[in-house]
Amino acid sequence: MKHRLLIALTGVLIVAAQPAIACSVSGDYRVPTNLELVERADAIMLAVVEDGPTDIDGMNGPEPTLVVRPVATLKGGPLPERMRLGGMIASGNFAVQSNPEELEQAHPLAYIGGCTRYMYVRGSTVLFFLENFQGRMLQAGHPFTRSSEDVPSDNSRWVQAVRLYVEVAALPAPERRAALLARQAALRARTGDADAQAIVDDIDRQLSGPNRPWNAIMEEEVRRMETEERRVRKPHRQ
Repeated sequence: MKHRLLIALTGVLIVAAQPAIACSVSGDYRVPTNLELVERADAIMLAVVEDGPTDIDGMNGPEPTLVVRPVATLKGGPLPERMRLGGMIASGNFAVQSNPEELEQAHPLAYIGGCTRYMYVRGSTVLFFLENFQGRMLQAGHPFTRSSEDVPSDNSRWVQAVRLYVEVAALPAPERRAALLARQAALRARTGDADAQAIVDDIDRQLSGPNRPWNAIMEEEVRRMETEERRVRKPHRQ
C-alpha cells in the first residue's frame, strides 16, 4: 500500500470514539485492506451529511454531533432515519470531497488528527463503515482506511467495489480467492469501462494479501525522502 503522506507515528494503537483526539499506531499495525474493512464492518451505509458543528470545540460534548441521513444500506440491518456520528462540518481548505477515482488511498483528512476522517462537506453523500460498540453503531475506527469516503452516486466506483467485496466477504473464507478471481475476470472483459478496470487493479491488491506493517511503510518512505533530499542537494557537475 503506497502512501503519499508521511506521518511520524509511534507508540500504541489508540482508537478513540472522539475522532478529534490524536492517535498513534504501533509499528506492527497493518492498515486493513478494503476487503478486510468490509468484512469487519457490522454495517455499511450511504448517508447524506446534513448538519454538525463547524469547529472542533463544538465536538466536545458527550454525544456525537454529526447528523447524517441514511439513504441506502450495503451491509447490515435497517438503520434509523437520522443518525448521529462523531465529526464536524468542514470549512475553508478542509471542505474537500473524496477523489471519486480513488480506491486505494483514504481521504487526506484520515492521515491527520485522529487518524480517521472527522471533517465532512455539508450535503455530501458519504459511504460510512460502522461497527457495533456496546450496542451502539459508531464509525469504524481503523486508522488510515477508506471508512468514510464521499461518493458522487450510488453506482460510483467506490460503491461498486464495496458491493463486490460485501458479496465476497459473505462467502466462506476458502471460497473468497476464487470468487475474487472470477469477478476480476468478468470486470477485465469490460475493456471500455474505466471503473471496471480500476476495480480490477484494486482486486489485485486484495489478492496480494494483508498490507505491510506500518513501520515498514514509514521506514521506506523516510529512506525515499532522504534519497531525494540528497539528490536535490548534490551540486551539479560543470
